[in-house]
Amino acid sequence: MPPVPKVAIACQGGGSNAAFTAGVLATLLSPAHRDRYELMALSGTSGGAVCATLAWSGLLQGGTDEAIKRLHGFWTDLAAGTPLDAWLNAWAQLLFSSPVSVQASPYAYSPAAEPRLRDLLQRWVHPIGAGDPTRPYLRLGVADVLAGGGMALDGESEAFSIADVVASCAVPPLFRAVEARGRLWWDGLYSHNPPVKALLELPEKPDEIWVIRLNPRDRAEEPRTSEAIEDRRNELAGNLPLDQEEAKIALVNKLLAKAPSLSEPPFRYRPVTVREVVMPPRDRPYYTKLDRSPAFLRELREEGEAAAPGFFDAASIVVKPRP
Repeated sequence: MPPVPKVAIACQGGGSNAAFTAGVLATLLSPAHRDRYELMALSGTSGGAVCATLAWSGLLQGGTDEAIKRLHGFWTDLAAGTPLDAWLNAWAQLLFSSPVSVQASPYAYSPAAEPRLRDLLQRWVHPIGAGDPTRPYLRLGVADVLAGGGMALDGESEAFSIADVVASCAVPPLFRAVEARGRLWWDGLYSHNPPVKALLELPEKPDEIWVIRLNPRDRAEEPRTSEAIEDRRNELAGNLPLDQEEAKIALVNKLLAKAPSLSEPPFRYRPVTVREVVMPPRDRPYYTKLDRSPAFLRELREEGEAAAPGFFDAASIVVKPRP
């Protein structure tokens, strides 16, 4: 039998839509698929960072079953399960669907999203685990509020903490800037969504990068309503960093095909295959990325579970190792 590919999985951000990512990861880690590839690393931004961290911490602590348990447990607990929480969730959807918005600084009040997220992460990520702290690797996308640019925070660092994950989710104005590792961060949407280049800088390079994309590339119709325009604007902004990183990989693959010497010292470039599974397009407005209704999150997870085997299909390849 040919050797299984060494794979790094990159998880795009998208708020509640990342429940789809949880379904994909849980299925890939299930007995039906876990022996079909070797997982080297996970990366993520925002909701994708949450899913990547849950899977990573579970793998380190107890293996694939623990990773699946943490993915399901977090998203079950996040759902608005009580009558009061369901009412608050519905009110939030109504507020964000309003054609008239009122901007307020998160420093003018105490945002509720951050302490809730920290509490859930403390419940489902800790203990981070024992064993080899570098396999799989973890990279979380964040944007530097003061200096600009971004970074992929690493999980094997002694400085790693829950604050790193929260920082990757800190989309303003729902969050204040989050301090981690001595700097102030916002959501990695503005820099790496998700980190891909960082996966190529690991001590051992993956053969393939599998991307779980939540924002569709294409739209069938011109967006005309304020909701559709806002949704498409957010999709384009969220896809831009990922599209640029994939284009760079395609360029390196092309150069390697024409100049194989680039694979030798001092360059040591390697061709990489990029595969994608994309969340099925639905007529869902932008504000549903904040929807925590149990039925909605369950539907997304089920869609992810159904889509996960697509990574083993040749049709999932978006960047080939050779032109």
